[in-house]
Amino acid sequence: MEYGDLVIVNHPRHPFYNYVGKIVGRRGKRAPDDVLMLVLINNKSYIIPESMLSIYSPGAAN
Repeated sequence: MEYGDLVIVNHPRHPFYNYVGKIVGRRGKRAPDDVLMLVLINNKSYIIPESMLSIYSPGAAN
């Protein structure tokens, strides 16, 4: 995932499940293979692990 990508929170236990946002930064690592991403959702930024995100495709069927 790169800066500017639209992403959707895909983990059902996350409070922002199914919210769409834009990646605006990276904030270190949660685990060796899991980067903490800074995601802009509703004009506020939140730190969300990359493992709980997937690339959002507006026209794709869910």
